[in-house]
Amino acid sequence: MANLSALAAARHMKAPIDLTREGAHALPRAMRLYVSPETHHSVAKAATVLGIGSDHVREVPVDEAFRMRADALEAMVEEDLRRGHQPFCVAATAGTVGTGAIDPLAALADVAERHGLWFHIDASYGGFAALVPEVREKLSAFARADSIALDPHKWLYLPLDCGCVLYRDPAAARAPFAHDAEYTRVIDAAPAESFVFWEYGPELSRRFRALKVWMLLRAVGVAELRAAIEKDLACAAALAGKVDTSQDFERLAPVELSIVCFRHVPEQARRALDEAPVPERDVIERRLDAWNERLLVALQRDGSSYMSNAAVGGRFALRACIMNHRTTLADMDVLLADLRRIASEMGEFAPSNLR
Repeated sequence: MANLSALAAARHMKAPIDLTREGAHALPRAMRLYVSPETHHSVAKAATVLGIGSDHVREVPVDEAFRMRADALEAMVEEDLRRGHQPFCVAATAGTVGTGAIDPLAALADVAERHGLWFHIDASYGGFAALVPEVREKLSAFARADSIALDPHKWLYLPLDCGCVLYRDPAAARAPFAHDAEYTRVIDAAPAESFVFWEYGPELSRRFRALKVWMLLRAVGVAELRAAIEKDLACAAALAGKVDTSQDFERLAPVELSIVCFRHVPEQARRALDEAPVPERDVIERRLDAWNERLLVALQRDGSSYMSNAAVGGRFALRACIMNHRTTLADMDVLLADLRRIASEMGEFAPSNLR
């Protein structure tokens, strides 16, 4: 909902017509939105709901660390301008859902400013890492965003559902959603009464989601939250180190925040990859994908540790996303021990085991 609301504001502010009055069908040319292959699917989903259309959501290539490339963005924007389209928004990410990558926000902001684009940052996962001094510099371009999406139910450790969107310009936030009706007319001029949430988003009736955020900040405080996030980051770094020094695991992506993507590589698979001719390695890689998918399902059913999955460079990855204030460094050893135990129960790495 935060991404949807932000894109609605972006589309309204950058459209060459009054969308509230004339509607999207009156647009003289296609409006183009720029994302990366790592952008959360809610952004593309919002584009379809808003009538932008999936054909006009352009995927900008990423670098080797899965971050949107600013040079590729610039080239795509210029290409669209030559073709008569209207670029209107760049949706960058601060902590991708797959690997936790942080896009080069400052460089992307430069491109957005040069071309007059709305600069949105989906910081739903990584935004609150700005509390940690070591991460804050990576997120300094937050100050240049037109809108930022955040999820307190992620790194503020709150329950679902609790989302947030911040805007640089309150008028831009209100423009696409404000409508007049006698039964919603605000009569009281006091600040607490004159601000109405339904003029800043699609919902009319809504519960008091902000209450749990307020209670958390009052009861726990920012210092404790910072310490908890620092601990999660330390756990991820420790897990990555253990994976890197192991003989039976392989890390598949850099670790910028608290997501570690890796896979289990049995000795038979490692030996086969070393010895097989190049044309045969893809077959072994596909077998490894299937092996790790089976391993993940077995781990989840086992109940001791829990991980999710990700696609990293076309490969199936075990995805450890560490975002719980109760997780400890010792749990990293427990996780790897659980994976090794379950892998041994699966038998030898061989085609007959993967059917």
